[in-house]
Amino acid sequence: MNERYLQIFQNGMKDQLEELTLDEMVLYIRNHIHSFLMDETISFCFIERLANDPETIRNQKASAALLYLLDKAVQMRPFRPGLLAAVENLTRNPHITQRIGFMKEHNQSMEIYDQISALNLKTDAEDARNFITQLIQAHPSHITAAQFALHVDRQLGITQGEWREAFTCPPALRRDWEVALFQHHAGMKDYGRAMELWDKLKKPNLRETTLNFAAEMFVEQGDKEQALELYRASLAQDPRQTPIRLRIRELENPFVPDTALLNSCEFSICVYSWNKADMLGQTLESLATTDLGKAKIHILLNGCTDHSREEVDRVLPLFKNNEVKLHELHVNIGAPAARNWLMHLPEVQEGKYIAFIDDDVVLQKDWLAQFLTIAEADDQVAVVGCKIVHPQTPSPFQYLYRHVALATHGLLKLSIPAPPDQYDNGVYDVIRETRSVMGCQHLLRTSAVNKIPAGFDIRFSPSQVDDMDHDMALCLEGYKVMYCGTVTCQHHQGSGISLIYAQEWNASRTGNAMGNDIKFFFKHFDHMERMQALDSLSLGEDVPLPDF
Repeated sequence: MNERYLQIFQNGMKDQLEELTLDEMVLYIRNHIHSFLMDETISFCFIERLANDPETIRNQKASAALLYLLDKAVQMRPFRPGLLAAVENLTRNPHITQRIGFMKEHNQSMEIYDQISALNLKTDAEDARNFITQLIQAHPSHITAAQFALHVDRQLGITQGEWREAFTCPPALRRDWEVALFQHHAGMKDYGRAMELWDKLKKPNLRETTLNFAAEMFVEQGDKEQALELYRASLAQDPRQTPIRLRIRELENPFVPDTALLNSCEFSICVYSWNKADMLGQTLESLATTDLGKAKIHILLNGCTDHSREEVDRVLPLFKNNEVKLHELHVNIGAPAARNWLMHLPEVQEGKYIAFIDDDVVLQKDWLAQFLTIAEADDQVAVVGCKIVHPQTPSPFQYLYRHVALATHGLLKLSIPAPPDQYDNGVYDVIRETRSVMGCQHLLRTSAVNKIPAGFDIRFSPSQVDDMDHDMALCLEGYKVMYCGTVTCQHHQGSGISLIYAQEWNASRTGNAMGNDIKFFFKHFDHMERMQALDSLSLGEDVPLPDF
């Protein structure tokens, strides 16, 4: 295990990347952009790693990757001084030089701005919002402060902050500011304001990031042809965008679920819960409104001491056409063991498929037909999962899919589960193969999971990691894990390491996550090369692979 493990665990991707050679770094980036569109957080993380390495300039692919990332970052944060200075230094672009000059005329009290922008928005977003508003009120044309205020608003789920009343955009920068505003509103699905801005923009000069936001705006309005035209124009500018290729494919040939499978397939739906009575009741109410066919439903009360039993009894009459069985245990055996217990019930084993849902989800009406259709299309499909979002409007991504990002240098790390601080605008409404999906709503092929003797590994109790580990085990056996982005699940409770530092620090929670991370590493220590092969690029999706 890497001697800097604790530091890397605490600091995340930034320190992981420091362990990589430049060639490994380029491969890491290629895997990422084969999975996700670039976002601000990740692009700046990649840029910092490459820009601070003196060897980058002598590595052709690393240099190309750095220029690519800088270009993406400028499209997302066009008024960030340090970013623009780096681009000017590398490219001598006269337009960037001119923009920097205009900004200097209006950006006053930059030392105060630097202090505000250095705040941790995971914990201090409200303070940052108040401080940046005061700065804009004092200096109404401070374009960099206004851009940061937009960023803070998005973090807080605010489409239009009150600081906008005080801000006056410098005329020379108005076009770039209106593009930034459009991306903000379209990215948060505030399509009324976005369309007003769209009508003002000069279309021939728009870049791919803007075109992508506009495309989903037109999808929402029902104008698929306009959306496709915009997406194709975006892809012409940047052919490396695998998610856009897959989105075009889905729009051209929409996925249609086979509802007949609901009555021709044998399957069970399993739910387990521990002391979340009210949320369990809401989840079962949601389940009852979906298309269930002849599903058999098994509910496990995992050592509950609250009124969960009463909630189950209350909602049972909603399942008029389905057999529902309630199972009660005297103690909480943890999530992995609960899944195994349900999965190995004789009547569950009789079915071709097993669906698991958590006790804190809101389900899409046709989720089951979509999952079954994907699974029935290929006998090698062992897992089908979906797009997971937080339960608010607009809905931030919680989890899409993951691949093995790093299995070397004494580390075993999976990719991020979704672009951070981004809202679900439809761009990931695609069907694609991946390596792991979130276990709060997924479908398993019974014959495949029976080939994994450990099942959901109980060493990862009480929760976290066991579903990822189970997916990886199936991939190592040659099975496929599929992401069904045309199904959306609202999940009320975040889990795992990615959310630890977004909450008040908790020693017990952190210790559990760290312990599971170490267990995951040593479980797969003897076959790291096979784990590294579970990357994203090896899932070609019949599209050109991104390269530099």
